[in-house]
Parts: sequence; C-alpha cells; structure tokens
Amino acid sequence: MDVKIDDLVIAKDRSEHIAKHKVTITEAKEVVTGDYVYIKGKLGRWLLIGKTKKRRFLTVVVGEREKANTYGLITARPSSREERSFYLEFTLTQGGEEDGKDQES
Repeated sequence: MDVKIDDLVIAKDRSEHIAKHKVTITEAKEVVTGDYVYIKGKLGRWLLIGKTKKRRFLTVVVGEREKANTYGLITARPSSREERSFYLEFTLTQGGEEDGKDQES
C-alpha cells in the first residue's frame, strides 16, 4: 500500500501536543508534502519519516480517514536514530540524493 496524502486533517489540539516534542505544524506539513519514507505503526497508523527544509529529521504519525488519501495528524516528533538510518538507507538504495553528510546523531 502506498501512503499518499492529499488532505491532512489537523485537530485544534495537535499544535500544542506536538510542541511538547519541539515540533511545529509547519515542520510536520513539510514532511508530509516532501519526500518521506513510511512504515506501518501501531493501531493502523503510519509513521512518515522525512526531513524539513532545515534538514531536521522528523517522524510524523498519521491515521487513515474514511475519504481516500485523507489522514489525520496524530503526532510528530524528532526521528529516532533507527528511523533516520532507515530513511537514509531507503533513499540511497532508491537512487535518492542523500549523501549522509547531514545525518544527526
């Protein structure tokens, strides 16, 4: 299954929630509208792993909605080391433009 997001539903409380992880709604949207890799999460959710314009790795968790290609924002947080490695490995093997120089520790 491809995770293609045409519409991201953001509840009013999500801004405050993701701020606890030092992430903004703008940053989460940058990941969702950019190049990301994804893995299946718990409870039927998807973890989107990508980078912001400032090259910050984030993991954005979304849940499917009834309408096709519509997802709700659950949370967003800095990506774990394993998630960053997965992103870099996947983009390198898929012919992406990553070179690993900007990998955070």
